[in-house]
Amino acid sequence: MIMKIPTAFALVVMMGGAGCSRGVDLESVADGSEVDVIRQDGGVVRGTLAARDDERVEVDTRSASLSIARDQIAAVRVVGGAPDDPLPAIATFRELTLPADTRLTVRLESAVASDTGRVEDPVEATLTNAVIFDGIEVLSVGSRVHGVISSVEPAGKVKGRATLALQFDSIVLVASDDRYPMTAHVDFTAPATRGQDAAKIAIPAAAGAIIGGLAGGKKGAAVGTAVGGGAGAAVVLSTSGQEIRLPVGTIVTLALVQAIDVRVPIDRLP
Repeated sequence: MIMKIPTAFALVVMMGGAGCSRGVDLESVADGSEVDVIRQDGGVVRGTLAARDDERVEVDTRSASLSIARDQIAAVRVVGGAPDDPLPAIATFRELTLPADTRLTVRLESAVASDTGRVEDPVEATLTNAVIFDGIEVLSVGSRVHGVISSVEPAGKVKGRATLALQFDSIVLVASDDRYPMTAHVDFTAPATRGQDAAKIAIPAAAGAIIGGLAGGKKGAAVGTAVGGGAGAAVVLSTSGQEIRLPVGTIVTLALVQAIDVRVPIDRLP
């Protein structure tokens, strides 16, 4: 458990003297301060300094609570400090966490269908709307999303509507070609054709009643209805329901199942 330590205010904290000539003890930065934690790998995590102990520092961002090992920290900067207090040279990217349920609008680059698709067939799509988080463009238009058909069932006879499910597992950023694992899926079910099936049964039955009535009065009408109904049922039993077909260019909205961390270069920050 990370214990909170009472502290005073400071502008910049350097760990091990990396990246800057001046340094202040980390413990002089007050809990609750908004800070940029700069890691040794060049990553910058912005959030509220929540707690710390001898081994780790905890930072609450807008979408996650992150625990960073002290030996990974190059510097800590208080946000809103002196104007001439830039990020150290070691900082190269801002790490942002897109939360679960973030919406991605994509355009399919692969045509998929319930009557021709197979499980594990690859599916590709491109992002049509940029994803903005914390005022920063995290995912740019044109980023590529990769996935597969995860389940598929063609339309059945009378019973069994067509279904199709797509599972996406990675996204490649258009600007950097960096690939990030992700989990998002979308399911489709063909509309019910029950009303159409009933019509197919009813119309031949009515026609049979009319024909039977002309041939043999009331008895003939009853027989004709039964025969007509049977013919109608035969038509339905031999006719499949609607299939699901998604051509290239279909727009689909996905929701992230889990949060993902994305690196945004410092030179792209507002």
